[in-house]
Amino acid sequence: MANLIALFYNWWNLYVRFYDEEHHREAITSRPAMMQGVARQVHSGGRPTVRVSLLHEKGDVIARAVTLISSQLQQIRSITERWSVEERWALLLTRVLRRWLGGKWLPGVPAGTPLLLSG
Repeated sequence: MANLIALFYNWWNLYVRFYDEEHHREAITSRPAMMQGVARQVHSGGRPTVRVSLLHEKGDVIARAVTLISSQLQQIRSITERWSVEERWALLLTRVLRRWLGGKWLPGVPAGTPLLLSG
């Protein structure tokens, strides 16, 4: 169980790095703020969408953070649609860990990817 909790904790930190890569966010403080909402799945135009109503006092800040994270993940998803699983992971981890990589790209990311992400 401890290993499972540590895994979730680490994934949460990586998820929040999409929003703010300069600061370390502890899961014990950031998770309750970003998860205080009610969500429901709606279908519009044949496409499922999750709608979230935030109940936190800083709901506007949290909404911007979640929207930014979601748009970045959607961009990565659209770029990597035909890539292998290894290539997708290399790009995702390069994006999340770019502060520590110093502008370098992890091996396995296809050539030309920086150009795709710049536009």
